[in-house]
Amino acid sequence: MSKKLILAANDFGLFEAVDKGITRACREGVLKNVAIVNTTKKSKFLKALRRTKTELGIQLNATKGKPISKNGINSLVDNQGNFLKSGRDLMLNAKTKEVEREFHTQVKKAKESFEPRWICCSDEMENNPKIFKIALEIAELEKIPIRTLFRWQKDAAKAKNIKTADHFSEDFYEEPSITLPGFLKILKNLKNGITDMPCRPGSINKKVIEGCQYSWQREIELSTLVNEKLKMFFKENQSIKLIKFSEIKNYE
Repeated sequence: MSKKLILAANDFGLFEAVDKGITRACREGVLKNVAIVNTTKKSKFLKALRRTKTELGIQLNATKGKPISKNGINSLVDNQGNFLKSGRDLMLNAKTKEVEREFHTQVKKAKESFEPRWICCSDEMENNPKIFKIALEIAELEKIPIRTLFRWQKDAAKAKNIKTADHFSEDFYEEPSITLPGFLKILKNLKNGITDMPCRPGSINKKVIEGCQYSWQREIELSTLVNEKLKMFFKENQSIKLIKFSEIKNYE
C-alpha cells in the first residue's frame, strides 16, 4: 500500500495575518487543503486563496469569535454574544439542537463564497459524540469527506459511505516537529495508507499573539511548508504523495 498525505491548514478566517500566511503556503509551498472558519467578516484573502486552486473545507466552529446565527443559540454564547471559549464549556452547556442550527447556518454561509469539499471541527470538538454526529450528518448531506480522529469515528463514517482518511496525525505540532528537519523525520515514518495531518501556518502580528494560544509557531510552520528542500523532497520521493481530500478512495 502506498503512502498518501493530506496536509490541511486550520483556522483560515480568524485573523488576517494567519490568512495571509496560509495563502502564501498554498501559493509558494506544498499546502493543498485549507479549512475555513466562517465568521461575521469575510476574509480579504479568500479570493487570493481560491486562485491557488487549493481544496477548501468547512471548519465548523463553536469556540472562536461570534456565531453566524442571529438567535436561537443562547446555550452556545456568553453574555457578550461570543462563543464559549472551551470545548469543556461547550459540552457542559450547549444544547444539541442549537449546535445543529449554528453548524447548518455556517455551511449555508460558506456556500455563498466557495464550494466546500471537506469538513472538520475546531478545537477537536468532534471528541464530543453528539457534535461529531452533527458533523457527520452534514458530511453525508453535502456528500463530502470528513476529518476523523478516532477509530469509532472512522467506523461511523464508513457505515455511511463517507470518505475519510485511514489515519489522523497531530505530529506536525510545536517544535521541533514543525521545523524542516523535524517534519522530514515525521514524513520518513509515515504509515501506509492515507494520513490526514492538520497544520497551522500563518504570519503573526499583535492580534494573533494576543488572541491565539498557538501563535509564533505559525511562522515556523509557514517557513517549513514553503521551504525549497521540502518541495524537492516530495518531488524526489515518489513513495509519498500529497493529495486533496477529494482524492480519497475509501477502503481500498
